[in-house]
Amino acid sequence: MPFLGKMSGSARAKAPTYERYITGPVERFDERDNVFARADLFRYFGEGSEERRRYYAEHPELRAYDERTAGLPGLGRFAGAHEWAYAIPFEFCRDIASERFVDGEPSDTRAEVTPEEAARLVRRRGRELGADLVGAGPLKESWVYSRVGRSFGNAPGFEPWGKPVDLSRHQHAVTMAFRMDHDLTRAAPEFPTVVATALAYAASAWVAVRLASYIRSLGYSARAHHVYNYRVLVVPVAVDCGLGELSRAGFLLTREFGLGQRLSVVTTELPLAHDEPIDIGVRSFCERCLICAENCPSGAIPLGDRTEHIGVMKWKLDAEKCYRYWHAVGTDCAICMSTCPWTRPHTWLHRAMSRLAAVSGPHQTLMVWGAKLLYGGARRPASRRAPGMESLRPTRLDAHMRAMGVALCALLALAVWAAVDVARTGTISLGGAIPPGAAIQLGAASDALWWTWAGWTLLGVAVAWTFAAEREPRASLLSALFFGVLSALGVLALFAVAS
Repeated sequence: MPFLGKMSGSARAKAPTYERYITGPVERFDERDNVFARADLFRYFGEGSEERRRYYAEHPELRAYDERTAGLPGLGRFAGAHEWAYAIPFEFCRDIASERFVDGEPSDTRAEVTPEEAARLVRRRGRELGADLVGAGPLKESWVYSRVGRSFGNAPGFEPWGKPVDLSRHQHAVTMAFRMDHDLTRAAPEFPTVVATALAYAASAWVAVRLASYIRSLGYSARAHHVYNYRVLVVPVAVDCGLGELSRAGFLLTREFGLGQRLSVVTTELPLAHDEPIDIGVRSFCERCLICAENCPSGAIPLGDRTEHIGVMKWKLDAEKCYRYWHAVGTDCAICMSTCPWTRPHTWLHRAMSRLAAVSGPHQTLMVWGAKLLYGGARRPASRRAPGMESLRPTRLDAHMRAMGVALCALLALAVWAAVDVARTGTISLGGAIPPGAAIQLGAASDALWWTWAGWTLLGVAVAWTFAAEREPRASLLSALFFGVLSALGVLALFAVAS
């Protein structure tokens, strides 16, 4: 279900957090330099094509890498009979990527709305269509591609390769985030993760096309930007729209979903009231946390400090290393996404921890250590096997997780039983299971200690069960052990005070 609120409780900032790292004029990025656009030179343009000749005449240092990767197998080769699970959503994105879908002429009748009303309309429409997060912000020329790089070989309906990009008629942007299926992404780098990617991209493409069409029906120019027809750098645009911050891994990090979302954008001339950028502590957290970089099998995510790129100091992902590993493993990997401490199911526990993590301080280091302890170390490499359909979406808990659930329910029942005893008799006898002479007689001191123990026990049950529901057996067992030991010490303290 789409989230009805956007980043409630986040620390609003007067300017995007990346601005403090701008070192000079920000150069517009040429989409032709994107690894995907370079792969298209081999996939769609012939050996003797003018486009390929021109590009490598200007960038001879890239030819050797691009020729090697062009000869490697693509995504999904280990999917077996389940290739359709990711191929169909991506094919759908391609079908609605031509200019007749993403752009068009606005209605002759222009609706008269204030920027505040327009922003409310657009956010509501985006959520109704299926977006999980929606934000509005300025469209800065720095984040607009300088030239077209992906055209499917100059296919009919697409702008030609190398054409200058001009979005000067649009001053505003609407960015939408679409949550990826956590059950699928946690299988990274196995095949299910590319299915999660494909499904999120398909949803983002469809909603962007529909929202742009809606804005044009109001009489204003609007263009959709999605996976197969971007004209903007979506991550910095999303930061300007107040959805999140740039992470060490190079992706947008949001409080709600961590790295686990895909983005689409609609640029428009419709005057919109802008959402303020946010500061959720990503800068200081990523400085302390190296989990994504330590787990990256290709070494594409930097372990060190920021470096300058197109006029901005940032952690620069090595796209060549990352893309080559995709070919090696047969999926889009997503290990960085699945290991990020922020990328967890949107439970009460995650919401509480994300608010604590958003506050800069040494406790962030402790939270990183806790994440490593609870969720374990590096992910295993892909096994190069075709998963069965049952692995695409787990439908039941494993046997040991069901046993954990029974044990936690028993502990909860015991705590409730003890609470009933206290309410009725002022003692803890568990219905006579504890002999009368050993029953805990509660006085003023032990009464306060009892309620502390009961609350701590119930919290332990809730935390351990939450981890169990997330299918995280290590975290569930460790938290149950931690709270169990403290509860046992609490019982001993109760006996000591009562006696």
